[in-house]
Amino acid sequence: MSIRYYLWKKFYQLLFTIILIGIIVAFSVSLHTTKTELFHTVLKQLSTFGHSFLHLNEITIKVGPFSKITPLWGYLKEPFIYSFIILSSSFICTFTLGIFFSYVTYQLSPKMRKVVKECLFLLQSIPDVMFIFAVQLFIIWLYKKTNILIVDPVAGLEKVYVLPILVVSILPGIMLFQMSFLAIEEESKKTYVEFAKAKGLSNGWILLRHILRNVVVTLFSHSHYLFWLLVSNLLVVEALFNIHGFFQLLYTALKTPNAFYICLIALFIPFFFIEMIFNLVAIKLTGREQSE
Repeated sequence: MSIRYYLWKKFYQLLFTIILIGIIVAFSVSLHTTKTELFHTVLKQLSTFGHSFLHLNEITIKVGPFSKITPLWGYLKEPFIYSFIILSSSFICTFTLGIFFSYVTYQLSPKMRKVVKECLFLLQSIPDVMFIFAVQLFIIWLYKKTNILIVDPVAGLEKVYVLPILVVSILPGIMLFQMSFLAIEEESKKTYVEFAKAKGLSNGWILLRHILRNVVVTLFSHSHYLFWLLVSNLLVVEALFNIHGFFQLLYTALKTPNAFYICLIALFIPFFFIEMIFNLVAIKLTGREQSE
């Protein structure tokens, strides 16, 4: 696949997704109308969305207990950057630790590998909300017993980073570890690995120099699943930790359809381009798009 063809394909996907998000939001806010007026109301709302998309500075939202009218674009910047720092840091943490623990586990005996996989499967079966709530309770319990507060489990008006990044990363990290380890096991059965072993190369050297390259490309092809899992975890974390981030802004924007639509687009576009970059790397390494 040529890179030019891929870029055009992604451009049309981006355009289609922006329009589709607009249709879904327009339809949802028009459900209160009668059946005869529904189609006209949806079209009118889509026209309003199009105007808002081209004139971002004109969009306002009501914030605070007194419903103060505030320009969306100025109000959006701070919570968006805050949440994006948490998400991007969580992704780096997840990807790094997932690959590292896959490498370490691959060096263990088959019996120990099985034990590790079963333990991680058990952890992954825990619901996100329960897991995050348990982390909060553990920090409070530790503080009561030792009078040591590792991190503040409730953000309030202050920005906290360490605990949200760690909590958001854990369950996606387990998923990425399982994916990468399965990919390593699959790659280790291929002919080139057997040939490398026959030449006397160690498992660690083969893994670092040959297997991981193909595994990383495979992981890039599943990056969108990882991103949306991180996003769903952050949604729960912001609610339970009382973090004033992007999703709290998104909840505030529910009362203003134009602002809500723009916030959804602002959430989608960065991850779309990050995934596109990962796929471009995969195309460069393999000559084909991995999601195909």
